[in-house]
Amino acid sequence: MTRLVESDIDHISKEIEEYDRKFFQQTGYSMEEIAKIAVGIKNKTTKKKVAAVPVTSGLGIIGGFSFSVAEILRHCGIEAIVTEKSDVAGIQEAYQSDAEIVFMSDDDICAAFCLDKKVQSDNGYATGIGFAAALHMASGEINNKEVLILGAGPVGSAAAAYISDVGGNPVIYDLKYEKSQKLAATLSRSKAISECNELKQYKYMIDASTSGEFISRDDVSHETIIASPGMPIGVKKEVMDIATVIYNPLELGVITMYFHCIRQLEDD
Repeated sequence: MTRLVESDIDHISKEIEEYDRKFFQQTGYSMEEIAKIAVGIKNKTTKKKVAAVPVTSGLGIIGGFSFSVAEILRHCGIEAIVTEKSDVAGIQEAYQSDAEIVFMSDDDICAAFCLDKKVQSDNGYATGIGFAAALHMASGEINNKEVLILGAGPVGSAAAAYISDVGGNPVIYDLKYEKSQKLAATLSRSKAISECNELKQYKYMIDASTSGEFISRDDVSHETIIASPGMPIGVKKEVMDIATVIYNPLELGVITMYFHCIRQLEDD
């Protein structure tokens, strides 16, 4: 996970309605609906109380992170609190507050855990499938069509697997070609490429890299759809005036993590 900084998320509580409105325009669905599609929830679910617990280990608390997580979940009608205490004390406070799911993040991992069942969701996985589902819905039909996956880390791997599962053809590029090959070998209709110089040939892309602003106007057309879960965002601002760029820094990943936990609880 690329570590977020406060400037990445300090606007979320003020702009989440606008993010969701634009997201609906691009995909035809709300972020909550896409998250449910990503994890395979088809019916109405019972919503669980969530606690976001601040973490001080490593580089310490990411300013505003726990409050942003809570605001995102509240946007979906989920009861969410931020514990006053951090770390282990925060987990205890969550338990004593009757929270059923806990969200926590340190320098390396952002995850959600159920307090009374063996259930968890990793942000990399949830973000990958969430943005892949958004691309799938925005495209209308992705069966047998190539989708360029930029980055073969946790987010890119989850996105590539989702695209393969829904009938698309993942084309995987990573700076480390061996990673691309290893991932492609596990998926149907997938291939790895060692160079990626002609982005414009791909109508659909998922940017799961950690390289900022490397996709320019010359790489896209008005038909291009890019799901961009990578941090920092890989597209230049000029691209957003041409292509459809599905992007939000934290929202879709958090919502998908929550419903991934709910799906596991329902399957238990």
